[in-house]
Amino acid sequence: MKGSALQVEWAERIRIQVGKEFDRVERNLRSVARRQNPTKRADTEAILSILEEKRAAVLNKQQASYFIRDWQEISDQVQKMIGKDMRFQAIKAGRTKVRDLKTLAEEKYMNIRPLYDRIVVKRSEEQETARNGIIIPDSAKEKPQEGTVIAVGHGKRLDNGTLVPLDVKAGDRILFGKYSGNETKLDGTEYMIIREDDVLGILDGTDKSVNASA
Repeated sequence: MKGSALQVEWAERIRIQVGKEFDRVERNLRSVARRQNPTKRADTEAILSILEEKRAAVLNKQQASYFIRDWQEISDQVQKMIGKDMRFQAIKAGRTKVRDLKTLAEEKYMNIRPLYDRIVVKRSEEQETARNGIIIPDSAKEKPQEGTVIAVGHGKRLDNGTLVPLDVKAGDRILFGKYSGNETKLDGTEYMIIREDDVLGILDGTDKSVNASA
């Protein structure tokens, strides 16, 4: 660990306590999971995965100053860290399924930050379609106008200089206009960059693909 001898000694003691706090939260979550029905248990297991990610990120820090500065008050700090995670917020709000958590996590690792009222969207996967028993080839299919918001800008700038926050958030499933925005590819994955005005609606609690035309 990096720092003076005194800082390292102090930080190592704090890190041990931080590890114990992560263990305590994990035990509580696993105890809850054992009493839940399968659907709720799946959500709790997803939260446990988030917890493990946070644990690794924290305990692998090598700067003594990090523990001394950020972990002096350990009580409830792990819960607060999990609570701020957008994947946890999406689970608690019932806006997403467990399988969508990987998509929500992409925001942290994207090499693009949308400006103002622009939104980065990952299209929903296309489903193989059949009409009258005939499989439609990919080239003949319409791309779905439904997707998951990966990242959003800070808001729309009005003529008077006021910045108006966007209504959509990372993790929302949205419908957007057929000819909206621009396509781009990052790390082999295709995304759409659209403006909030192109969003037709937010899908609440749905698991069905819907095609919308504008």
